[in-house]
Amino acid sequence: MTDHDPDEPTDAELLFEDLAADLVSERCHEPLLARLFAAEAGVWHALDALAEDLPLVRERLDELDALPIHVSWIDLPASLHGDGYCTITFYCERGHLYRLALYNRGLFARKRGEPGPPPPGRLPN
Repeated sequence: MTDHDPDEPTDAELLFEDLAADLVSERCHEPLLARLFAAEAGVWHALDALAEDLPLVRERLDELDALPIHVSWIDLPASLHGDGYCTITFYCERGHLYRLALYNRGLFARKRGEPGPPPPGRLPN
């Protein structure tokens, strides 16, 4: 019998939550987001593969003892916050850990000098 309270998060859960939050909020992780948004929307991508050659992300993944984490994104055309938003989902099957983030992909693209997502109901040219 363990002393762990099932209502209390484990160390892995806390590390996973922190990683997901940091990846979408810290400027130093923008290269990872650029790779994610260059990948196909609505498809699961291995975070390990997206983080190749990104030592800051690799260090954080190492803290999680190589738990396989997948990430996906999809545009959110009818966001209450306006155009350009998407959701980013982080998922680790082991432990059934997941985090969902609302992210302003349009602003991210404009800051990088790239075209943003098309307005709702419009297909890109």
